[in-house]
Amino acid sequence: MKIYLKKLSYLLLSLTLLLGACDAEESLTITNPAPEFVLNTPGISTIFLNFEVPENPAFTINWVDEVNATATYNVEMSTDAAFTNPISLGTTDRDNFSMTVAAFNDVLNAADVKSFSATAVYMRINTGSVLSNTILFQVSKFAVEVPIITSPNTADAFVLSDVDPDLVIATITWEDPEITATSTVEVSYELEAAEAGTNFANAFSLGETQENSIDLTHGQLNSYALDNSGVAGTAINFDFRIKAIAKTAAGDLFRSSDGITLSITPYDVALPPALYVVGAGAVDAGWGWDSPVELLLQGKKWSGNINLSPDNGGNFRFFTDKSLEWGSPSYNFPYFKDRGYTIDANFEDANDGDNNFLFTGAAGSYFIEIDTEAETITLGPAVVGPSCNFDQLWVVGAGAVDAGWGWASPVEISCTGTGVYQGNINLTNDAFRFFSDRALEWGSPSFNYPYYADAGYTIDANFENAADGDQNFRFVGTPGTYFLSIDDINKTITLGPEQSLCEFDQLWLVGGGVPDAGWGWDSPVALPCTGAGVYSGDVTFANDAFRFFTDRTLEWGSPSYNYPYYEGEGYTIDANFQNAADGDQNFSFVGTPGTYTLTIDTVNKTITLN
Repeated sequence: MKIYLKKLSYLLLSLTLLLGACDAEESLTITNPAPEFVLNTPGISTIFLNFEVPENPAFTINWVDEVNATATYNVEMSTDAAFTNPISLGTTDRDNFSMTVAAFNDVLNAADVKSFSATAVYMRINTGSVLSNTILFQVSKFAVEVPIITSPNTADAFVLSDVDPDLVIATITWEDPEITATSTVEVSYELEAAEAGTNFANAFSLGETQENSIDLTHGQLNSYALDNSGVAGTAINFDFRIKAIAKTAAGDLFRSSDGITLSITPYDVALPPALYVVGAGAVDAGWGWDSPVELLLQGKKWSGNINLSPDNGGNFRFFTDKSLEWGSPSYNFPYFKDRGYTIDANFEDANDGDNNFLFTGAAGSYFIEIDTEAETITLGPAVVGPSCNFDQLWVVGAGAVDAGWGWASPVEISCTGTGVYQGNINLTNDAFRFFSDRALEWGSPSFNYPYYADAGYTIDANFENAADGDQNFRFVGTPGTYFLSIDDINKTITLGPEQSLCEFDQLWLVGGGVPDAGWGWDSPVALPCTGAGVYSGDVTFANDAFRFFTDRTLEWGSPSYNYPYYEGEGYTIDANFQNAADGDQNFSFVGTPGTYTLTIDTVNKTITLN
């Protein structure tokens, strides 16, 4: 019975479906789609044009055309959706179109699209009779137009002056037609210079900025000119251009402006090796050239003893070339004043025809120093004996065997003549440096290899730049003891055979005037030989008598030298000493008690305290 019911159900279902199908067939209507002309929307709508791959496709678009059996398609672009001024990108008879990075960038550039800014670009296809739909790209192009220098003008001339080297002499300005405030990459600019006519083969950067101008000072431009074939006082042409540097994700993009040519006349920065003082105020010179007072250059300072007087006008001037006499370049009071020098109160402007110096102090012998780095002109007591910037230099470093890298026993190289330091030194193949002040130890001013090399010194071949952290000297010769000479006048550093510097290795001081010694032999004070015929060292003095001895082992039997001995030998003796007029006619110290550097120079026959 269940089987019959089941079959009956299947039959009824089949009849229902059959009857329904007949009804559907009578009501169904089939419609065909209309033909399409559609520009497909690309999967990527942002285009960054990469200058590094100019021949790569910038974009590829395709379309479906069911309207035209055959057609020539014109691909159009516009920067506005209304296609107010459509731009043709090209034509094709295919259903797709590509354009290279370089070609698309050129089109955008011609449309005045600014670089490195996301710009809306609309595209469509035009058959001449039918237009496709429009698609949108956000495009960022790269810069191709170069900066344009707006000031100064080519052929402008600039005469430089050392009166104020930091004063601006020229401002270079430019425009960059591609870059706006909406640019999304960092753009900086370099001012490049080169010798005229070299097509910037050896371009040198005079500065970098993100602004549209760069200032050039007298000093900056002068240094460049002199370093590149310029001659002081002579006009020379240089080419200048602006290089734009865009920091893009693809790398740095460079653009250079057209060059301009400027005439530059530099000034002289080389210091003459001597100044010559001529004038009534310089007693030993007068207004003539028979005996000008010579002030030698040591480093950046001219200095020397000079007899000055306010009598007979008291005026004088500095000249640079003795052989030219009155034709020599000269420096008067305003010359230094205009350059910011602090000038000793004993001098003022003579306000005569040449604005000479006028000495207004007490007539006498002075030590004058013109320091071009500190920009000072100073007077002090006349210096007796050798004259150097420092009483001695100290050598510290592993290359100086007796010193090492410490301050227990630095090697002293003494001033033995005007601008000359000399002394024996035991050297090995290692590094060292010169220092000026032992008391300051590592805080002392120091002088390494580049200091002397850059100042134009001729340096002995046994030395080289250690190329370490401090660019010390390195001794590369045969280890041993040498006679080292540093000549600040002739700018030389030389090594020679060890010299027997003095008659004795040291002199010994004994007496109440030297409290560390007293009148006994337990602790006589040694004054070592430190240079050719020079004994020098630190001594503490009190107001009492003392004497020099030659041999400690002989004690009171040692040969000794009293005040009359040196006086009879023609020595100039420091005013802090006098004849004690006691039984041995010892020295008597009459100055302010304290520690001094005592120097006995047996060559120049001087005894000095500093």
